[in-house]
Amino acid sequence: MFKKTKQILLLLLSPCLLGTCTEPFEIETEGFESILVVNAILTGEVKQQEILLSRTFSLKAEEARSPEERNATVKVVDDLQNEYIFQETDPGKYVSTVIFSAQPGRSYQLFVTTNDGRSYASEPNSLAPSNPIDNLYAERMINDDDIEGIGVFIDSFDPPGNAIFYRYEFEETYKIEAPAWSPFEASIIDEKPADGGQPIVLAVPKQDLNDRFCYDTKFSKAIITVSTEELTENKIDRFLVRFIRSDDFMLRSRYSILVRQYVQSREEQAFYEVLKDFSDPESLFSQTQPGFIVGNVFSVDNSQENVLGLFEVSTISSQRIFFNFRDFFPIERPPPFVDECQRFTPANTLEPPLGETTLVDALKFGDAIFFSLNGENNTFKPFILVPRICGDCTVLGSNIVPDFWKD
Repeated sequence: MFKKTKQILLLLLSPCLLGTCTEPFEIETEGFESILVVNAILTGEVKQQEILLSRTFSLKAEEARSPEERNATVKVVDDLQNEYIFQETDPGKYVSTVIFSAQPGRSYQLFVTTNDGRSYASEPNSLAPSNPIDNLYAERMINDDDIEGIGVFIDSFDPPGNAIFYRYEFEETYKIEAPAWSPFEASIIDEKPADGGQPIVLAVPKQDLNDRFCYDTKFSKAIITVSTEELTENKIDRFLVRFIRSDDFMLRSRYSILVRQYVQSREEQAFYEVLKDFSDPESLFSQTQPGFIVGNVFSVDNSQENVLGLFEVSTISSQRIFFNFRDFFPIERPPPFVDECQRFTPANTLEPPLGETTLVDALKFGDAIFFSLNGENNTFKPFILVPRICGDCTVLGSNIVPDFWKD
Protein backbone atom coordinates (compact mmCIF):
# COMPACT_ATOMS: atom_id res chain seq x y z
CA MET A 1 0.00 0.00 0.00
CA PHE A 2 1.39 3.38 -0.97
CA LYS A 3 1.48 6.11 1.64
CA LYS A 4 -0.96 8.95 0.89
CA THR A 5 -0.29 12.66 1.11
CA LYS A 6 -2.54 15.73 1.06
CA GLN A 7 -0.16 18.45 -0.04
CA ILE A 8 0.18 19.51 -3.67
CA LEU A 9 3.51 19.74 -5.48
CA LEU A 10 2.94 21.72 -8.67
CA LEU A 11 6.27 22.77 -10.05
CA LEU A 12 9.44 21.90 -8.19
CA LEU A 13 11.07 18.63 -9.18
CA SER A 14 14.57 17.26 -9.01
CA PRO A 15 16.35 17.90 -12.35
CA CYS A 16 16.36 14.21 -13.25
CA LEU A 17 13.97 11.93 -11.38
CA LEU A 18 14.04 8.30 -12.41
CA GLY A 19 15.79 9.12 -15.67
CA THR A 20 13.32 11.79 -16.81
CA CYS A 21 14.48 15.36 -17.36
CA THR A 22 12.46 18.40 -18.34
CA GLU A 23 13.68 21.66 -19.81
CA PRO A 24 14.01 24.51 -17.28
CA PHE A 25 11.46 27.28 -17.47
CA GLU A 26 10.92 30.64 -15.77
CA ILE A 27 8.08 30.83 -13.27
CA GLU A 28 7.39 32.42 -9.90
CA THR A 29 7.67 30.05 -6.92
CA GLU A 30 6.02 30.50 -3.55
CA GLY A 31 6.38 28.51 -0.36
CA PHE A 32 9.32 26.46 -1.61
CA GLU A 33 9.76 23.13 0.17
CA SER A 34 12.98 21.12 -0.13
CA ILE A 35 11.72 17.59 -0.66
CA LEU A 36 13.80 14.41 -0.56
CA VAL A 37 13.76 12.63 -3.93
CA VAL A 38 14.38 8.87 -3.90
CA ASN A 39 15.22 6.87 -7.03
CA ALA A 40 15.62 3.27 -5.87
CA ILE A 41 15.22 0.19 -8.04
CA LEU A 42 16.18 -3.15 -6.54
CA THR A 43 16.36 -5.77 -9.28
CA GLY A 44 16.58 -9.52 -9.70
CA GLU A 45 19.98 -9.08 -11.37
CA VAL A 46 23.04 -10.23 -9.42
CA LYS A 47 25.00 -6.99 -9.16
CA GLN A 48 25.81 -4.03 -6.96
CA GLN A 49 22.43 -2.35 -6.58
CA GLU A 50 22.17 1.47 -6.80
CA ILE A 51 20.06 4.11 -5.07
CA LEU A 52 20.00 7.81 -5.99
CA LEU A 53 19.08 10.54 -3.51
CA SER A 54 18.53 14.19 -4.32
CA ARG A 55 16.42 17.22 -3.36
CA THR A 56 13.94 19.39 -5.17
CA PHE A 57 15.34 22.85 -5.80
CA SER A 58 13.97 26.35 -6.22
CA LEU A 59 13.97 27.97 -9.63
CA LYS A 60 15.17 31.21 -8.05
CA ALA A 61 18.90 31.59 -8.75
CA GLU A 62 19.64 33.08 -5.34
CA GLU A 63 18.23 29.96 -3.67
CA ALA A 64 19.88 27.45 -6.00
CA ARG A 65 21.80 24.58 -4.43
CA SER A 66 23.28 21.28 -5.46
CA PRO A 67 20.37 18.82 -5.70
CA GLU A 68 22.32 15.71 -4.65
CA GLU A 69 21.64 14.43 -1.13
CA ARG A 70 25.09 13.89 0.35
CA ASN A 71 26.41 11.82 3.28
CA ALA A 72 23.24 9.85 3.97
CA THR A 73 23.07 6.44 5.65
CA VAL A 74 21.30 4.01 3.33
CA LYS A 75 20.38 0.36 3.78
CA VAL A 76 17.91 -2.25 2.54
CA VAL A 77 16.54 -4.87 4.93
CA ASP A 78 14.68 -8.03 3.90
CA ASP A 79 12.01 -9.90 5.85
CA LEU A 80 14.67 -12.23 7.26
CA GLN A 81 16.45 -9.16 8.71
CA ASN A 82 19.37 -9.43 6.32
CA GLU A 83 20.87 -5.95 5.91
CA TYR A 84 22.43 -4.61 2.70
CA ILE A 85 24.50 -1.48 3.28
CA PHE A 86 24.91 1.18 0.58
CA GLN A 87 27.87 3.55 0.40
CA GLU A 88 28.04 6.89 -1.43
CA THR A 89 30.35 6.52 -4.43
CA ASP A 90 29.43 9.77 -6.21
CA PRO A 91 27.42 12.76 -4.97
CA GLY A 92 23.93 11.42 -4.28
CA LYS A 93 24.73 7.95 -5.68
CA TYR A 94 24.71 5.07 -3.18
CA VAL A 95 25.94 1.59 -4.18
CA SER A 96 25.58 -1.65 -2.22
CA THR A 97 28.80 -2.84 -0.62
CA VAL A 98 28.06 -6.42 -1.72
CA ILE A 99 26.72 -7.99 -4.87
CA PHE A 100 23.20 -9.35 -4.42
CA SER A 101 19.82 -9.71 -6.12
CA ALA A 102 16.21 -9.44 -5.03
CA GLN A 103 14.82 -12.94 -4.48
CA PRO A 104 11.31 -14.21 -5.25
CA GLY A 105 9.20 -14.58 -2.13
CA ARG A 106 11.29 -12.12 -0.13
CA SER A 107 10.12 -8.70 1.03
CA TYR A 108 12.47 -5.70 1.08
CA GLN A 109 12.37 -2.31 2.78
CA LEU A 110 14.50 0.79 2.26
CA PHE A 111 15.80 2.92 5.14
CA VAL A 112 17.49 6.31 4.73
CA THR A 113 18.91 8.65 7.36
CA THR A 114 20.01 11.99 5.95
CA ASN A 115 23.05 13.92 7.11
CA ASP A 116 20.86 16.18 9.27
CA GLY A 117 19.48 13.18 11.18
CA ARG A 118 16.06 12.85 9.54
CA SER A 119 14.82 9.30 8.94
CA TYR A 120 12.88 7.89 6.00
CA ALA A 121 11.60 4.45 5.08
CA SER A 122 9.70 2.71 2.34
CA GLU A 123 6.74 0.39 2.49
CA PRO A 124 7.85 -3.27 2.22
CA ASN A 125 8.02 -4.37 -1.41
CA SER A 126 8.48 -7.71 -3.16
CA LEU A 127 9.87 -8.85 -6.48
CA ALA A 128 7.41 -8.54 -9.34
CA PRO A 129 6.64 -11.57 -11.56
CA SER A 130 9.20 -12.25 -14.26
CA ASN A 131 8.50 -12.19 -17.98
CA PRO A 132 11.23 -12.04 -20.65
CA ILE A 133 11.22 -10.02 -23.84
CA ASP A 134 10.28 -12.44 -26.60
CA ASN A 135 11.47 -10.34 -29.51
CA LEU A 136 13.15 -6.99 -30.08
CA TYR A 137 13.26 -5.89 -33.72
CA ALA A 138 13.43 -2.87 -36.02
CA GLU A 139 11.42 -1.97 -39.12
CA ARG A 140 11.34 0.87 -41.61
CA MET A 141 8.16 2.86 -41.06
CA ILE A 142 6.31 6.16 -41.36
CA ASN A 143 4.99 7.45 -38.04
CA ASP A 144 1.74 9.25 -37.26
CA ASP A 145 3.37 12.59 -38.08
CA ASP A 146 4.14 11.32 -41.60
CA ILE A 147 7.87 11.16 -40.82
CA GLU A 148 9.91 8.29 -42.21
CA GLY A 149 12.34 6.46 -40.01
CA ILE A 150 13.05 3.23 -38.15
CA GLY A 151 10.80 1.87 -35.43
CA VAL A 152 12.06 -0.41 -32.68
CA PHE A 153 9.36 -2.82 -31.48
CA ILE A 154 8.84 -5.21 -28.57
CA ASP A 155 6.93 -8.50 -28.42
CA SER A 156 6.28 -10.11 -25.06
CA PHE A 157 3.82 -12.78 -23.91
CA ASP A 158 2.97 -14.05 -20.43
CA PRO A 159 0.44 -16.91 -20.72
CA PRO A 160 -0.22 -17.18 -16.94
CA GLY A 161 -1.16 -13.49 -16.88
CA ASN A 162 0.95 -12.61 -13.84
CA ALA A 163 2.94 -9.82 -15.49
CA ILE A 164 0.54 -7.05 -16.48
CA PHE A 165 2.31 -3.71 -16.03
CA TYR A 166 5.51 -2.91 -17.92
CA ARG A 167 7.98 -0.08 -18.14
CA TYR A 168 10.80 0.28 -20.68
CA GLU A 169 14.16 2.01 -20.75
CA PHE A 170 16.74 1.94 -23.49
CA GLU A 171 20.29 2.96 -24.23
CA GLU A 172 21.43 3.47 -27.80
CA THR A 173 25.01 3.33 -29.00
CA TYR A 174 26.11 4.41 -32.45
CA LYS A 175 29.32 4.34 -34.42
CA ILE A 176 30.89 7.58 -35.62
CA GLU A 177 33.29 7.79 -38.53
CA ALA A 178 35.21 11.04 -39.06
CA PRO A 179 34.31 11.94 -42.68
CA ALA A 180 37.49 13.93 -43.34
CA TRP A 181 39.96 11.69 -41.52
CA SER A 182 43.61 11.52 -42.54
CA PRO A 183 46.46 9.28 -41.36
CA PHE A 184 48.66 12.39 -41.39
CA GLU A 185 48.75 15.48 -39.23
CA ALA A 186 50.35 18.89 -39.51
CA SER A 187 53.34 19.34 -37.22
CA ILE A 188 54.71 22.82 -36.45
CA ILE A 189 58.50 22.42 -36.63
CA ASP A 190 59.55 26.07 -36.34
CA GLU A 191 56.93 28.74 -35.73
CA LYS A 192 59.33 31.70 -36.16
CA PRO A 193 62.45 30.79 -38.16
CA ALA A 194 65.54 32.82 -37.35
CA ASP A 195 65.91 33.89 -40.96
CA GLY A 196 62.46 35.49 -40.91
CA GLY A 197 61.13 33.09 -43.49
CA GLN A 198 57.92 31.12 -43.51
CA PRO A 199 57.05 28.96 -40.50
CA ILE A 200 58.12 25.38 -41.03
CA VAL A 201 55.09 23.09 -40.92
CA LEU A 202 55.27 19.50 -42.14
CA ALA A 203 52.74 16.75 -42.79
CA VAL A 204 53.83 13.74 -40.74
CA PRO A 205 52.24 10.34 -40.07
CA LYS A 206 50.04 10.26 -36.99
CA GLN A 207 51.45 8.30 -34.09
CA ASP A 208 47.91 7.56 -32.84
CA LEU A 209 45.45 6.47 -35.52
CA ASN A 210 42.57 5.87 -33.09
CA ASP A 211 40.61 8.97 -34.03
CA ARG A 212 38.77 7.72 -37.09
CA PHE A 213 36.08 5.52 -35.50
CA CYS A 214 34.33 6.37 -32.23
CA TYR A 215 31.21 5.45 -30.29
CA ASP A 216 28.68 7.42 -28.33
CA THR A 217 25.86 6.26 -26.05
CA LYS A 218 22.62 8.03 -25.19
CA PHE A 219 20.04 7.03 -22.59
CA SER A 220 16.27 7.25 -22.82
CA LYS A 221 14.62 10.12 -20.95
CA ALA A 222 10.96 9.52 -21.71
CA ILE A 223 8.84 7.37 -19.41
CA ILE A 224 7.60 4.44 -21.47
CA THR A 225 4.84 2.31 -19.92
CA VAL A 226 2.28 -0.16 -21.21
CA SER A 227 -0.32 -2.44 -19.65
CA THR A 228 -2.11 -5.57 -20.82
CA GLU A 229 -4.88 -5.11 -18.26
CA GLU A 230 -7.50 -4.16 -20.85
CA LEU A 231 -6.46 -6.80 -23.39
CA THR A 232 -8.07 -10.18 -23.97
CA GLU A 233 -4.71 -11.92 -23.49
CA ASN A 234 -1.57 -10.94 -21.64
CA LYS A 235 0.40 -10.19 -24.79
CA ILE A 236 2.43 -7.19 -25.91
CA ASP A 237 2.49 -7.17 -29.70
CA ARG A 238 4.50 -4.72 -31.82
CA PHE A 239 4.82 -2.17 -29.05
CA LEU A 240 6.81 0.79 -30.38
CA VAL A 241 9.51 1.56 -27.83
CA ARG A 242 11.64 3.88 -30.00
CA PHE A 243 11.26 5.78 -33.27
CA ILE A 244 14.32 7.23 -35.01
CA ARG A 245 13.98 9.67 -37.87
CA SER A 246 15.72 8.57 -41.06
CA ASP A 247 17.79 11.77 -41.04
CA ASP A 248 19.03 11.27 -37.47
CA PHE A 249 22.84 11.40 -37.29
CA MET A 250 22.87 8.30 -35.07
CA LEU A 251 21.80 6.19 -38.05
CA ARG A 252 24.63 7.41 -40.30
CA SER A 253 26.76 4.29 -39.81
CA ARG A 254 26.00 1.44 -37.40
CA TYR A 255 23.51 1.60 -34.56
CA SER A 256 22.66 -0.55 -31.55
CA ILE A 257 19.90 -0.35 -28.97
CA LEU A 258 19.58 -2.16 -25.65
CA VAL A 259 16.03 -2.26 -24.28
CA ARG A 260 15.23 -3.15 -20.67
CA GLN A 261 11.78 -4.36 -19.71
CA TYR A 262 10.67 -3.85 -16.11
CA VAL A 263 7.69 -5.79 -14.81
CA GLN A 264 6.07 -3.74 -12.07
CA SER A 265 3.07 -3.55 -9.77
CA ARG A 266 -0.13 -1.59 -10.31
CA GLU A 267 1.00 1.00 -7.74
CA GLU A 268 4.37 1.43 -9.43
CA GLN A 269 2.66 1.80 -12.79
CA ALA A 270 0.40 4.51 -11.35
CA PHE A 271 3.44 6.33 -9.95
CA TYR A 272 5.16 6.42 -13.34
CA GLU A 273 1.98 7.50 -15.11
CA VAL A 274 1.68 10.53 -12.82
CA LEU A 275 5.40 11.22 -13.18
CA LYS A 276 4.92 11.14 -16.95
CA ASP A 277 2.25 13.84 -16.58
CA PHE A 278 4.64 15.99 -14.57
CA SER A 279 7.38 15.65 -17.18
CA ASP A 280 5.01 16.75 -19.95
CA PRO A 281 5.34 20.55 -20.48
CA GLU A 282 1.73 20.71 -21.64
CA SER A 283 0.66 19.17 -18.35
CA LEU A 284 2.85 21.51 -16.31
CA PHE A 285 1.21 24.57 -17.83
CA SER A 286 -2.34 23.26 -17.99
CA GLN A 287 -5.01 24.54 -15.60
CA THR A 288 -5.56 21.05 -14.21
CA GLN A 289 -2.38 19.97 -12.43
CA PRO A 290 -1.72 16.29 -11.62
CA GLY A 291 -0.94 17.02 -7.96
CA PHE A 292 1.76 15.54 -5.73
CA ILE A 293 3.34 12.31 -6.97
CA VAL A 294 2.42 9.67 -4.40
CA GLY A 295 5.17 7.11 -3.88
CA ASN A 296 5.94 4.47 -1.26
CA VAL A 297 8.68 6.34 0.65
CA PHE A 298 7.74 8.37 3.73
CA SER A 299 9.22 10.31 6.65
CA VAL A 300 9.54 8.29 9.84
CA ASP A 301 9.75 11.43 12.00
CA ASN A 302 7.04 13.61 10.46
CA SER A 303 3.95 12.14 8.84
CA GLN A 304 3.18 15.54 7.24
CA GLU A 305 6.50 15.75 5.39
CA ASN A 306 6.35 15.09 1.66
CA VAL A 307 8.80 12.64 0.08
CA LEU A 308 9.07 12.25 -3.68
CA GLY A 309 10.13 8.87 -4.94
CA LEU A 310 9.70 5.17 -5.21
CA PHE A 311 11.40 2.08 -3.82
CA GLU A 312 10.85 -0.43 -6.59
CA VAL A 313 11.67 -4.15 -6.61
CA SER A 314 11.52 -5.26 -10.24
CA THR A 315 12.41 -8.10 -12.53
CA ILE A 316 14.30 -7.04 -15.64
CA SER A 317 14.58 -8.58 -19.08
CA SER A 318 16.78 -7.06 -21.76
CA GLN A 319 17.71 -7.55 -25.39
CA ARG A 320 20.06 -5.78 -27.77
CA ILE A 321 19.97 -5.48 -31.55
CA PHE A 322 22.32 -3.97 -34.16
CA PHE A 323 21.63 -2.61 -37.60
CA ASN A 324 23.11 -0.37 -40.30
CA PHE A 325 21.40 2.43 -42.16
CA ARG A 326 21.80 0.46 -45.39
CA ASP A 327 19.82 -2.44 -43.93
CA PHE A 328 16.66 -0.36 -44.22
CA PHE A 329 17.60 2.35 -46.73
CA PRO A 330 19.75 0.56 -49.33
CA ILE A 331 19.65 3.28 -52.02
CA GLU A 332 19.08 6.45 -49.96
CA ARG A 333 21.86 8.77 -48.88
CA PRO A 334 22.92 8.35 -45.23
CA PRO A 335 21.97 11.08 -42.75
CA PRO A 336 24.22 14.15 -42.95
CA PHE A 337 27.19 14.61 -40.67
CA VAL A 338 26.76 17.09 -37.81
CA ASP A 339 29.06 19.59 -39.53
CA GLU A 340 29.33 20.72 -43.16
CA CYS A 341 33.10 20.07 -42.99
CA GLN A 342 34.09 22.99 -45.16
CA ARG A 343 37.73 22.84 -46.22
CA PHE A 344 39.99 25.88 -46.07
CA THR A 345 43.62 26.73 -46.87
CA PRO A 346 45.19 29.24 -44.46
CA ALA A 347 48.33 31.05 -45.57
CA ASN A 348 51.66 29.92 -44.14
CA THR A 349 52.90 33.41 -43.17
CA LEU A 350 54.11 35.14 -40.03
CA GLU A 351 51.37 37.79 -40.24
CA PRO A 352 47.80 36.89 -41.18
CA PRO A 353 46.34 38.26 -44.42
CA LEU A 354 43.55 40.78 -43.93
CA GLY A 355 40.47 39.07 -42.49
CA GLU A 356 42.14 35.65 -42.37
CA THR A 357 44.22 33.56 -40.02
CA THR A 358 47.63 32.00 -40.47
CA LEU A 359 48.29 28.30 -40.80
CA VAL A 360 50.10 28.21 -37.46
CA ASP A 361 47.30 30.02 -35.62
CA ALA A 362 44.66 27.78 -37.21
CA LEU A 363 46.52 24.70 -36.00
CA LYS A 364 47.46 26.04 -32.56
CA PHE A 365 44.40 28.00 -31.50
CA GLY A 366 41.65 27.18 -33.96
CA ASP A 367 39.45 24.12 -34.07
CA ALA A 368 41.21 22.87 -37.23
CA ILE A 369 42.96 19.70 -38.31
CA PHE A 370 45.03 18.57 -41.30
CA PHE A 371 43.15 16.96 -44.17
CA SER A 372 45.44 16.90 -47.22
CA LEU A 373 48.22 18.65 -49.13
CA ASN A 374 47.21 21.58 -51.32
CA GLY A 375 49.00 20.76 -54.56
CA GLU A 376 52.62 19.81 -55.10
CA ASN A 377 54.31 23.21 -55.13
CA ASN A 378 51.97 25.48 -53.17
CA THR A 379 54.24 26.76 -50.37
CA PHE A 380 52.07 29.81 -49.59
CA LYS A 381 49.02 27.68 -48.77
CA PRO A 382 50.50 24.20 -48.40
CA PHE A 383 47.72 22.42 -46.46
CA ILE A 384 43.99 21.90 -46.69
CA LEU A 385 42.43 21.95 -43.23
CA VAL A 386 38.98 20.97 -41.95
CA PRO A 387 37.17 21.57 -38.64
CA ARG A 388 38.55 19.20 -36.01
CA ILE A 389 35.13 17.60 -35.54
CA CYS A 390 35.38 16.33 -39.16
CA GLY A 391 38.78 14.69 -38.84
CA ASP A 392 38.87 13.62 -35.19
CA CYS A 393 35.96 11.47 -34.02
CA THR A 394 36.89 11.90 -30.34
CA VAL A 395 35.21 15.31 -30.47
CA LEU A 396 31.89 13.45 -30.63
CA GLY A 397 32.55 10.20 -28.81
CA SER A 398 34.97 7.71 -27.33
CA ASN A 399 37.47 5.76 -29.45
CA ILE A 400 37.22 2.82 -27.05
CA VAL A 401 35.16 0.06 -28.64
CA PRO A 402 32.36 -1.02 -26.26
CA ASP A 403 32.66 -4.59 -24.98
CA PHE A 404 29.31 -5.53 -26.51
CA TRP A 405 29.94 -4.01 -29.94
CA LYS A 406 29.62 -6.16 -33.07
CA ASP A 407 30.52 -4.89 -36.55
